[in-house]
Amino acid sequence: MQRAITAPCEDDPDLIKTMELFNQACQEVINVGWEIKEHNKIKLHKLTYRAIRRDFPLLQSNLVQSARDVACDMLKRTKFTKKPKKHLLGSVRLNLRTFTPFLESGFVSVSTVRGRKKIPIKIPNHFNKYKDWRIKAATLKYKNSQLFFVLIAEKEAPKPKKPKLVLGVDLGVNNIAVCSNNTFFNSKHLKKVKGRYQYLRRKLQSIGTRSAKRKLKNISGRERLFVTDLNHCISKELVSLPFDCIAFEKLHIKKKKRNGKRFNKKLGGWSYAQLQAFTSYKAEETGKTVVFVGAAYTSQTCSKCSHKTKSNRNGAVFSCKSCGFELHSDLNASQNIASLGKTEVGRLLVNQPIVTS
Repeated sequence: MQRAITAPCEDDPDLIKTMELFNQACQEVINVGWEIKEHNKIKLHKLTYRAIRRDFPLLQSNLVQSARDVACDMLKRTKFTKKPKKHLLGSVRLNLRTFTPFLESGFVSVSTVRGRKKIPIKIPNHFNKYKDWRIKAATLKYKNSQLFFVLIAEKEAPKPKKPKLVLGVDLGVNNIAVCSNNTFFNSKHLKKVKGRYQYLRRKLQSIGTRSAKRKLKNISGRERLFVTDLNHCISKELVSLPFDCIAFEKLHIKKKKRNGKRFNKKLGGWSYAQLQAFTSYKAEETGKTVVFVGAAYTSQTCSKCSHKTKSNRNGAVFSCKSCGFELHSDLNASQNIASLGKTEVGRLLVNQPIVTS
């Protein structure tokens, strides 16, 4: 398993100059690859390496090769539909040949245009638990007038526990998450905050003045950060519950014209995949298991007698037409997901792969 450690550092002119030369070299490789429509690293290395070493003599050989790799990845990602552009102060990809971490001492040794330099870094307290992990790579970034390293820490995941108790989680727009143990995470506060940001953006866009555009730029990303923080909090609570396994639905949500503009807008702002991803990596660290089950008919099937019909559900109320069982529709769905999760866990235990050395 991997974690990203953000470590700010003081501005250093040699680091800034290294970033500029790195990104200029990267852009030269992009230009060559764009002209011949090629993103193969070996071919572009033969075409560009000597020229870049001649044009940028201060840039270390390993940094030149890293710039080439970044350029090839950017060309491959865009599939030559749009020419990539590397900003002058764009990120710099570092490997163990171009930097050495000394987290306990509070600095990193980095290759710059003036040779190796020891750069003091400050690791926030909430990243201290990753200090004993193995650092395998890093990225040097410059954002909001702040220079910082993003260190990729790696550690072997603990052996998963044998699942005994399965928690079913039903995700939705009105209720962010409903658990089979009768735990609800409603979206009232989320809707209130998102509505406030949407109203503010609409007002500022209608004004259209320079000051309004500056304000729009200042608030950009705040809504996304709020949603990310909320998903982190919910996923942390889900993992802390006394269950060995967490079961989610396999959701593939698409906007449909018949749903209406208003409902499609809600679907567009629904970050269910992020919540599932956060829960998965947090569960991995604690040795818990996350499984995904089919989403078909979980809201229409009775969790008590398994009778399935569309008329069982009426909005937030589930009332079985066969046995008369009544429950909140989302809670009933989460209990069905938990039952399917138990089946999936049993199948995984029976069909464990035989791994040979």
